[in-house]
This record gives sequence, structure tokens and C-alpha cells, in this order.
Amino acid sequence: MKFQKGAILAGVIAAILLATNLFDANTSARQFSKSYPAVVCPPNPAGVTTATSVASKKTPFYRIGNKSTKLVNIKTLRYSSVSDPILLQTEGLTPVSFQSRTGVWAGSVLCTAPATSQWFVGGTSDVSSKGVVYLVNSGLSVSIADIFTWSENGEQAVKTISLKANSSAAVKLDSLAPGDSNIVVKVVARSGRVNSFLVDERVKGLQKLGGDLVNAISAPARKFVITGIPQQLVKKKAPTHYLRLFVPGVADANFTLELLSSNGRFIPTGFNERKLASGKVVELKLTPEVAKGAFAIKLTSDQPLVAAIRSRATSNGNSDFVWSTPSPALAPMQIAIGGILPKIIFAGDVIAIDLKVEFSNGKVKEQSITGSDLVSWQVPNNAIAITFLRAGVDNYAGALIAARSGYAFFPIASGAELTKVAIPSSNIRVLNP
Repeated sequence: MKFQKGAILAGVIAAILLATNLFDANTSARQFSKSYPAVVCPPNPAGVTTATSVASKKTPFYRIGNKSTKLVNIKTLRYSSVSDPILLQTEGLTPVSFQSRTGVWAGSVLCTAPATSQWFVGGTSDVSSKGVVYLVNSGLSVSIADIFTWSENGEQAVKTISLKANSSAAVKLDSLAPGDSNIVVKVVARSGRVNSFLVDERVKGLQKLGGDLVNAISAPARKFVITGIPQQLVKKKAPTHYLRLFVPGVADANFTLELLSSNGRFIPTGFNERKLASGKVVELKLTPEVAKGAFAIKLTSDQPLVAAIRSRATSNGNSDFVWSTPSPALAPMQIAIGGILPKIIFAGDVIAIDLKVEFSNGKVKEQSITGSDLVSWQVPNNAIAITFLRAGVDNYAGALIAARSGYAFFPIASGAELTKVAIPSSNIRVLNP
């Protein structure tokens, strides 16, 4: 009897091992195709100059809106757009587009892959607004996108836009929430390959107040880090920044804001466990007494929210404003920065960055950046691309550009993520049921 029980147990174990091996064999036989999706850069509005940085003159691209969708080599490291947005096949590298209106404002934005939804915290719909949301359909079929808008007066009517294949469209901000000052916009793609971009430009009568490109946020979150907030003293006094917040859920939020600077870190008065009503856009004043240069904020909340901060900055005698948006935690990535010479602001408890700089003459230089709380690093002259090799836990980065026409910001983030698709495989059992 004992022998029979042992034999049965051994048989069961053998059957399990055999089934496991067969399952592993079937699983490992699956093959996948990995690739980076093409990225899209914004259109060039009338009276604005747009230049996009890439790392190779052999980067394939085409103009969206052109009859031909054939990819050709870009033949330059800094492409000047005529009017149409462009599509680039960069294989994981993130291009940066820089826009300026001569003597009035400057802005920069990451070129990104199409997204199902994008949030924009910035802009206004009051009488000063000349802002526009640009929608781009880089696909070969019709796309439909919904524009959701919230303001200090709550949710506004949804606007639905139909986009022809390989085309773009513009929607003025003052048509989304007429007369409202503080808005948040969400663009949702119902179908197709849709990218969206927001330009916040303002005037008051004949007075030009500046402008900026507002970088998109992928989704609300309970934790945000915004680094690369310019701090320019006004008559030796700290300037006022405007923190715009929105809680899209039903429940109100309680959030805490921590400020990181070269002077250290602290929680400003009134920003510890502060209550924030949901459903309405709120804008709060922030006047931190920190050294000039730049700083960062870390925002934690018990409810998902979106946030951005607007600052006044002067460059080359031109007064401009800048929208600083959240950055994701740094990870290995490559970004093209030729011709814009940004200063990169790193934030984190313990900053430990290893990066590689590629120059226009073909030379490559590796560098390590270390510190705590906040560290600034000026990109060297003639650099065309930066590869972030390694980063410490919860390290973040944003870039500031002091240009002739104004000030600009962009987050250090990847514009496209590696996608993996299963390759269909034939199986003899399909033919012999």
C-alpha cells in the first residue's frame, strides 16, 4: 500500500513537471516586435518662428498636411517649419521644438507620440487671450477628438472636432470658456492618431504680455514634481508665481507643497495639508524667499490632480511669462537640444546623474552630476543631444532657455515609449484540430 501511494505521488509530480515544461515552451516560442512610434512636432503659427532640434541629418520625416507622406531625410540638425506640423521617426530620441515671436515671447515643447488623452494646465479665455489649441491628426484616416474645459466657474461645454486624415486644426481658447481667467483643458482622442499643443499668448490692448507653449500632462496624479521654475528678483524682492491646480474627481483634495532650492527645502506658510475643492480650477499665489536662479516644488495630495506654475521672466530686455509643468522621474532616454542651449535644473533628495553629451563635431563627453535638493547644469556650447544613462531614485529635471525674444521651459521626459507587439505565429494544431 505504501509503495502504491509513493508511485501515485511520483506520477502526479511528473505530470505537473511535464505540463509546466510544455507551457514554458509554448510561452517562450512567442515572438515580439519592439519599436518606437513616430513623434509629432507642433505647427508654426503665423508670425511665429518654429525650429525643431534633432540629432541626425538622416532622421526620416514628412510634413503633415502635405500630399506626400513619404519619409525623407531631414538633412539638417535644426529644422525650420514653414506652417505645417511635422512627423519624425526618431527611434526613441525626443526632439524639442522651440517657438518665438520676435521681441515678444519664446516657448518650447517636446515632440511626442500620439496620445489617447492630454491635459493642459495653462492659458486663459478672458479678453487678453490670443491662445490656441492645435490638434494634429498624423494618421491616414479621419480622427475625432473631444476638448473638455474647466475654469474657476466649473466644467464647460464639450467641444468635438473632426480632423481629416493627415491634417491639423486650431481652436481658440476664448471659445472654450469665454470670459474665464483660469482654465484647464483636456483633449481626448476618440479615434485616430491625435496630438495636441497649446499656445498661451496674451495681449492687453496694444500691450503685448508675452506667451508660452504649455507642455502636456499625461494624467492626474497624487504626486508631482515641477523643477525649472525661474526665480528672477524684482528690485531685489521675490517675485510672485501663480500655481494653478485642478482636482478632476468628485472628492476634495488635501495637498502639501514642499519647495526645493539652493537654500534647502521647506514648506511655505499655508501650504501644509491645504484643502482644495474639486471640479473648479484654483490659482494660488506663491512668493518664495529663495535665491535667484531657479527652484522646484514637490506636491503631494490624497486625490489625483493636475498642476502647473506660471512665472514672469525677462530675457534680453523682453518681459515674458513661463509655464513650468511636472516632470516624470528620470530614466534612461535621449533628447535633442541643438541650438537652444538650455540650463537643466535637477531636483531630488540625492541627485546622482550619469549622462553623455554629443556635440556637432561628432565628439562625445560623459559627465556625472551629483548633489542634493537642487542642482543646476548649463548645457555646453555646440551640444546637439544628451543621453541620460543612469539616474538616482526619484530624480527629476526641467530645462530653462533664456532666448532673445523671451524665456522658455520644457520638462526632461521621453516623447515616445518603446512598444511591444506580439508577432502572430503559425501552429500545426490550427491545421489539424
